[in-house]
Amino acid sequence: MLLGRNSKCWCGSGEKYKKCHMEFDEKLKEYAKAGYQVPTRDMIKNAEQIEKIKESAKINTAVLDEVAKHIKPGMTTEEINTIVHNFTVEHGAIPAPLGYGGFPKKCLYINKRPNMSWYTIRRRCS
Repeated sequence: MLLGRNSKCWCGSGEKYKKCHMEFDEKLKEYAKAGYQVPTRDMIKNAEQIEKIKESAKINTAVLDEVAKHIKPGMTTEEINTIVHNFTVEHGAIPAPLGYGGFPKKCLYINKRPNMSWYTIRRRCS
């Protein structure tokens, strides 16, 4: 759909395209012509979405701080999972990837290399 300068912007702001995203879209077109890969419009976030992402990042950081307070050698991944789950829920968030792809809970994978561990989605979780 080709937007005119005075059309309502595609982002849903209700503003005219020329006052909202026209300049931004022109820059993206220039980058695309220069051979750069540019994001699709659905990847571009509005102010409300950005604030929610920031809020989520604060909770994620706090989860890591909470785990750091309690983690010790010999802990099971289930114990770590419980800390992460409880803290996340207590702060009004949904533990991800809880329920992702039909998995009943988050999966913690401890890499065998020293000092490295990652949360990851495994093909099979217990």
